[in-house]
Amino acid sequence: MSTFTGIAHIAIVVRSMDTSVDWYERVLGFEPVGGVRPGPAEAGHPRQLMRHADSGLALAVHEPLRRSGDMFDPSRTGLDHFSLAVTDRTALDDWARRLDDLGVSRSRVRDAGYAEFISVTDPDGIAWELWAPRHVQGAASQQ
Repeated sequence: MSTFTGIAHIAIVVRSMDTSVDWYERVLGFEPVGGVRPGPAEAGHPRQLMRHADSGLALAVHEPLRRSGDMFDPSRTGLDHFSLAVTDRTALDDWARRLDDLGVSRSRVRDAGYAEFISVTDPDGIAWELWAPRHVQGAASQQ
């Protein structure tokens, strides 16, 4: 059977690369890798690669030359949100304090039964969750 080993990277389209790169660096701790790259000519998507040092997750921030300028809308077909795993409720509370200290609007800690999480949106309205799964006895066998 064919398989994959993880996420290689996430690519997002933004209205302002400078604004978004600053937000992802300041708020979520991603760091720019190299400079802005032009990308393939046919794509018309200059991009800035960013990397999160602790998790190794790569984020490509794209600012198309011909962009619509509209905000992200999770009700359209396509992406709803991204979810980043944290170790536990203590780590989730640490993130809540960090976001509050930075003045970043966030949801309250919500309980999904099998996890607790916080929602936040970037400058373009792209939704992110910080997700603390509950380690429930027998949960792995129920999947």
